[in-house]
Amino acid sequence: MVLTSATQELFGCLADEDVTGESPYKLLKKDDIIQDIKTRAAVSDFSPVKQIVLDYPEDELLLVYDRDFTYEQCFYLVLTPEAKDRILNVSFLWYKFSRVRRKFGVPVCFSDRNTADAKDGYLECASYQDSRFSIKQMQRDCGMQAVPRLQSSSAQTQWKFQRNIFTQYVPRELSDEEKENILQFESLNNFCNSVTPRVLQALQQEEIMNGFFDDWKALGAAAEDGDWSGKVSEGLMLYQAFTDQKYTKDKKISSINWHPTIYGVLAVALTEQKEERTKDSTTFVVTPSVILFYSFSDPSIPQLLLECPDDIFAFEFCPSDPNIIVGGCINGQVVLWDISAHVTHLLGTQPGSKKVSVSTDTFDLDDNQENKTPVVRYCAVSALESRHKAPITDVQWLPPTFEVTRSGLPVENKYNISVQVVTCSPDCTIMFWDLRMQRLLSHSATDRKQSVDQKTQMTPYSVPDTFKHLDRTWKPLFRVLQGLRDGEIVHTDWKLEKDDSGRLQSAKPLHCFNIHHWLVNTVQRSPFYKDIILTTGGWNFAIWKEGVMVTPPQVCTSGCWSLSRPAVFFIGKDDGSIEVWNLMEKTSEPAQVHAHITNAKITCIKPWTASSKQHFLTVTDDIGMVRVLEIPKVLYVPTRNEVRQSNHLSCTHFKEYYCCLFTYYYVKRNNNVLGEGCKQNPALQHIYCIDTKPVHI
Repeated sequence: MVLTSATQELFGCLADEDVTGESPYKLLKKDDIIQDIKTRAAVSDFSPVKQIVLDYPEDELLLVYDRDFTYEQCFYLVLTPEAKDRILNVSFLWYKFSRVRRKFGVPVCFSDRNTADAKDGYLECASYQDSRFSIKQMQRDCGMQAVPRLQSSSAQTQWKFQRNIFTQYVPRELSDEEKENILQFESLNNFCNSVTPRVLQALQQEEIMNGFFDDWKALGAAAEDGDWSGKVSEGLMLYQAFTDQKYTKDKKISSINWHPTIYGVLAVALTEQKEERTKDSTTFVVTPSVILFYSFSDPSIPQLLLECPDDIFAFEFCPSDPNIIVGGCINGQVVLWDISAHVTHLLGTQPGSKKVSVSTDTFDLDDNQENKTPVVRYCAVSALESRHKAPITDVQWLPPTFEVTRSGLPVENKYNISVQVVTCSPDCTIMFWDLRMQRLLSHSATDRKQSVDQKTQMTPYSVPDTFKHLDRTWKPLFRVLQGLRDGEIVHTDWKLEKDDSGRLQSAKPLHCFNIHHWLVNTVQRSPFYKDIILTTGGWNFAIWKEGVMVTPPQVCTSGCWSLSRPAVFFIGKDDGSIEVWNLMEKTSEPAQVHAHITNAKITCIKPWTASSKQHFLTVTDDIGMVRVLEIPKVLYVPTRNEVRQSNHLSCTHFKEYYCCLFTYYYVKRNNNVLGEGCKQNPALQHIYCIDTKPVHI
């Protein structure tokens, strides 16, 4: 059984509090479980065993806390009264240790003993790799001994009983006469006299200080604090690269996400390149659509494959359960996966962990039986007739704190579990989807009763077969329709409004700006200022705050904010380069430009914080390559000025800062297109720009 924290608190079986490893048993009343199933329906963790609970003959069921994951989950439910009695009435073994009274307080005398004198007298305490820690070994002390040259050979012998052994060699020694002759050599004496002082000096310095200590890195943020006036030249450094020719050949990466809870595991979605889609249909080759999982521990091969009904443009992990993944297909359908059964396999890819074999279905393009990668089939796909009419370009989970009704009204999510998804597409629609059983509005009484019975039998969505009720029948909760053109940025309210006839329809956009030349590929809010938005598309990118923007001309394909510095963001370009912008230093040009990160067009960039001292930037391109760049300290440690502005800067000051910045930029570069009124009255230059229309501030 998988019991959420809410269920544990409801039934008084909180792990390591109400139930522990020493006292793991909890008796649950049958009536309470049935009432929970009726009340919470599909959300109830007991819905998979509803029929078993109803058929149970006694009034109380035994729930056992499985701290050691014997059955791969935190709890297990005892299904028969015989098993319950056998577990509760088990007889314990008692051991009694005693010694004669005359030996109390006698001094203990330890001595050496030969292990061969007693049976089982030798006990080895072998070292092992603890998966909970990952310690980088900087220095090692080990002994060395001169031995004769060895020659290794092997035979086909199976070594069944492994144990630590050693062999002491007796070196071939020179005679006293030979030693005396060698010591008389003048060259040897000269060598020893010249080398001995340097060796002694090196040993003395090593005792005084660590010769391998990097004083430059130890300066920390000294440059940012103003201790010295020099430009820091440290930039992005390649940390790891991932590719697999079997699955990424002739493919480009459309989306990437780091696993929210497992270190070093990331997933990428692949789509066919445009050239491949426009090939002659007579040369049709079946290439599976998959999402690949890579791991730092083994970058050579994927660790997990998600089977897709079609190419995926965007996907996201569920914020309340990372085992649930939603994706948007190129044909407009929405797909769901559950990787709960493979979490142990992904955890086995951690540094120092043992590989865990998972019994699962796999496929191989070359029919090669070696290096099989587990494959997870999708649990559900939305109805074909209710899909988007164009590729889904983005998909997002609603936060677990709220959900929306059929009319778009936000309400409180009492169970604090994300159950709704939002998708968007170039077909000018935004759709809201609910993972729970769709509510049938126009059915007969018999159909309604049957629908309720099916709903109560539905398992929670943390179990793989949960989404059977959605497969091929899933329809959106409601749609938001907007008449958009390429490159437009729209600010609208998703709540539906009633027209004169009383029918619900989408609200009109509150604001609409035509800035980018074609499709917008990034719309991302700053993690520090929620009213600051970064957009990229076409030949430029823009920073928005209530109608004010900064738009230097560039060929931009993706962008993202820094997770630790409010004034830093990254821009990916069509020529394979990365621009690092720092608005605290420069506003007219990037602070750093990393050319030739890849030879192809960058498709996605996404930051990830592994720890407080390790930050990464993931970069993907349209030839299926994934690169993980390590962000230097100067780009992820905020300056004192940034921290002070983050804590004390008011919205008005921030607004004025960007307003002046925007005006200065366009007045400087576009004096030739300003109106005559701007030239005659310099004060008007603060409200007029490129096309002599006022900026909305």
